[in-house]
Amino acid sequence: MLAILVDAVLPVFIIAGIGILVGRIFKPDPRPISRLALYVFAPALIFSSLATADMHFGEVASIFLFLLIWTPIMYAISWAIAWQLRIRGKARNAFLLGTLFSNAVNYGLPVSLFAFGQEGMNRALLFLAPTALMTGTLAIYIASGGGAGGWRSLLPLLRIPTFYATLAALAINPLDVTFPNAIARPLQTLAGAAIPTMIMVLGIQLSHASIKEDLLPGGIAAFVRLFIAPAVAYLCTLVLGIDGVTQQVVVVLSGMPTAVHTIILATEFDTRPNQVTSTVALSTAASLVPLTLLIWTVQRVL
Repeated sequence: MLAILVDAVLPVFIIAGIGILVGRIFKPDPRPISRLALYVFAPALIFSSLATADMHFGEVASIFLFLLIWTPIMYAISWAIAWQLRIRGKARNAFLLGTLFSNAVNYGLPVSLFAFGQEGMNRALLFLAPTALMTGTLAIYIASGGGAGGWRSLLPLLRIPTFYATLAALAINPLDVTFPNAIARPLQTLAGAAIPTMIMVLGIQLSHASIKEDLLPGGIAAFVRLFIAPAVAYLCTLVLGIDGVTQQVVVVLSGMPTAVHTIILATEFDTRPNQVTSTVALSTAASLVPLTLLIWTVQRVL
């Protein structure tokens, strides 16, 4: 597991540390940077990854079905916890962002490769399709719900390009299209900027976030993400009959820290970005031991 620490976790902390220094020294406004990630880099990453990925749609369907069951259960659990703790309004939306969306890309992909080999990596790539669709729909709905009520919260979907990028990639993928270099190279270049930009936004947010102020909701959301989410995932795989490497990868990816992308959305829609940043920071910092134990458990039990 030392390789996972060095290759998957440490680079995230180094880039975030640079973001913290930039935030403290230059004090930039994170919103323009987050908008670059949200409107340019993230759509390029989603489209370039999914449009050419080797996806078996039978397994994609089973993972979609898993998320269709797992997500409402986690939503209900998270909403009930927030209600019990009297977390309301934007704070509740920030709490939901922290508990429902895992860092299955820049954290989950390398962990899947190191823990389960290429077969695990392939399953993790299949996980990206429904995860990207959720990020482009449900995550935006929750984040924008801090400023809009009811069905009005769905309107921002029409102006967020990650939604269209996901649908377009899933439509193109079965056609086995090879893009010319004039298209492929700009896409790959923009996609390569997505993850470091997201992590830089994390660091900049951390540089002026009041971790102490948001420690309780952030810490509870991190606990839900690291412990309750994979337990619910395991039960869902039993109900659906998902087994083998697919079951192992799905459970582990469900127990990843909170997605960095939630900071981008929280910043864009002003949905308690400091609270979401606290959840991302706490869940990421605390993930090493529980994630190691989770991988050890699924490798020996499942």
